[in-house]
This record gives sequence, C-alpha cells and structure tokens, in this order.
Amino acid sequence: MILVTALLTLGIAAAARAPYTPAGHEQAWLRFSWRLTISAKEHCRPRTQDELDALPVHMRTPEVCTPDTATYALLTRIDDQPVETKHLARGGVKGDRPLFVLEERALPPGKHHIRVAVERRDDGDDHLIAELDTTLVLERGRVQLITLSPDGRRLEAHSTQSR
Repeated sequence: MILVTALLTLGIAAAARAPYTPAGHEQAWLRFSWRLTISAKEHCRPRTQDELDALPVHMRTPEVCTPDTATYALLTRIDDQPVETKHLARGGVKGDRPLFVLEERALPPGKHHIRVAVERRDDGDDHLIAELDTTLVLERGRVQLITLSPDGRRLEAHSTQSR
C-alpha cells in the first residue's frame, strides 16, 4: 500500500512538471473589464381618479412609472479595422442593475492604435459615457487591461500582466 502511494505521488509530481504551452501564447491580449453603475431613470405621471378607483386599495400608488428605454453600446476600433459595435445590456430582470463589460481580444504583438467608447443610445440620440483613444505596444503572451476610471468618466489602459 505504501509502495502504491509512493508511486502515485511520484507520477503526479512528474506530470506536474510536464511542459505546458497555453493556447494563444503567440498572441497579445487586450482585455476590457469594468462595471458601470447607471442611475435608473423613470418617466412618471400621476394616476387619474378613474385609474385609482379601478385598482384594489393595496395597489393604489399615486403615480405610474415606466422605466427608461435607453440602450448601451461598446464601440471598438483597432488600427484601421472597421468599428465593431457590441450592444450591452444592463443586468437584472428589469434592466436596472449595473452594466458589465468583460471582453478579451487576441491581437498580434506590436503597436496598435486602440479606440474604445461606451455610448448611451436613447431614441436616436447618442451620448458618450467614456472613451479611450491611445496607442499601445502589446507584448506576446501578455494582457493589456482597459478599465473604467474611478470617477466613471473615462477609460484607462493599465500595465500588462501575464495571461
């Protein structure tokens, strides 16, 4: 029994030292990671007396409120590629929770011109929430992180880290 345990332990130790090359090790990685808290907007109107009378007593709220219908988009342009648009959805059943952006893109190592923006789209009217327009030198096997600044008004690039 001791001999079997020793042999299994040696086998596990040998396997743990086996060389491993992760997939995508020749690529550089650009990672977007942030949470954006957006205050919920509602459009409210007072209920008419007829509406109040038609409701049970326990459901008679003085106003009827409908949530804002704005949508959000992540716009990314790397070098001279066309702008890539990804529609973002706020969390929660009612869409009233924070908006999370968690993206990762593999790119060839080297210098890249990166343009990233988050927009609020409301009935054809676009509002820029945050943006970044910079040139980054991406290294093979490393991750360049793009996050939201603490004040939530701009995007920032952070030093690279190992993947």
